Amino acid sequence: MADDDVKVKKERDPILMVCFVVFILAVCAISGASIYNNYIKADTTVAVVGSTVSVDYVGTFYGYHGEENAVVFDTSFWSVANDEDILKSNDFTLRAESNYTPLSFTVGGTTVLTGFGNAVVGYKVGDTVRVMIPAGEGYTAPSTPVTINASTVYTMPATEILTASQFKTIYGYDLKGFQQIEESVYGWPAAASYNSANNTITMSYQPQAGMSYTAEDGDFGKVALRVTSASGNTISFTYEVSGFTVVSSSGSGQEIQMIMVDFGTQKFYITEVTGSGIASSFTYKIVDERFNKALYFEIEIVSIN
Repeated sequence: MADDDVKVKKERDPILMVCFVVFILAVCAISGASIYNNYIKADTTVAVVGSTVSVDYVGTFYGYHGEENAVVFDTSFWSVANDEDILKSNDFTLRAESNYTPLSFTVGGTTVLTGFGNAVVGYKVGDTVRVMIPAGEGYTAPSTPVTINASTVYTMPATEILTASQFKTIYGYDLKGFQQIEESVYGWPAAASYNSANNTITMSYQPQAGMSYTAEDGDFGKVALRVTSASGNTISFTYEVSGFTVVSSSGSGQEIQMIMVDFGTQKFYITEVTGSGIASSFTYKIVDERFNKALYFEIEIVSIN
C-alpha cells in the first residue's frame, strides 16, 4: 500500500510543478503588464488644438527664467514665488501657497494668450517649452510713452488734498488729527491735517530748494526729485534717475529693468534711459508694467486630455 502511495505522489509532482510554474508566469505577466502600463510605458499623447492642457509656468521680462536680467512677473510655482533670491517685478504680488497650482486651458481657446496656448502644440506630458511673445502680441493697452530730459523742470502745488481713503492707501493708516510726516511719497517732509467736515487730509509739503529727495529706491534703481524752487504755493523740481540695470541698447536709448514711481495718486514706469550714472533723459509709461512688453514663458506640461 505504501508503494502505491509513493507511485501516485510521484505522478502528481510533475503536474503540480507545471501548474505552479504556469501560475507564477501568469502572475509575473500580469504584474509586468501593470508595471509597464503604469510606470514604464511612455505617454506619447501630444497637445493639439482642442486639447485640454494643464501646465506649470514661469513668466518673465527681459529673458527666460534663470537667465541674466530675467524678472518674474507671474508663475504657478510656489517655490519660485516664495524664493526671495529670485527677482520679481514691481507689480508681483505673493499669493497664498494654496493658490499656486497648474493652469488648465483649452488649446485654441481664448482664456490664455494665443502665443502661450499655441506654444504647447505638438508637445507631450513632461516636456518643457519656452516661448517669447512679442510686445504687440502679449498684454496690450493704449499708451503713448513719454520721454523727458533730466533738465526738464516740473511744477506741482505745495498743498494737496487727499481723501481719508487715499491717505490710508498711500501711508497705511488712518489719520484723525495732525501729524508731521518725515518722508512723504515724494521723499520730502510734509504736514498732514485731518478735516472732519469733509473727511479729507490736507498735505502741506515742505521741501528745501537745492535738496534731492528719494522718491523710489528699490531693486531696479533710484529716482530722486531735485528741488529747484520751493517758495509760495508751488514746488519746482527735476528728476534724477540712477542705479538702473540696462538689459538692451538701441542707438543712444537703453532698455532697463522697469522702475516704478508711485506718488499715490499717480504711478508710472520708467522703461528706457539715455546716459549712464544719472540718466540724461528717460522714457516712461503709465499702463501696468506687463502691458506692451515682450513676455518670456517657460512652460512645463503636466497633463493632456
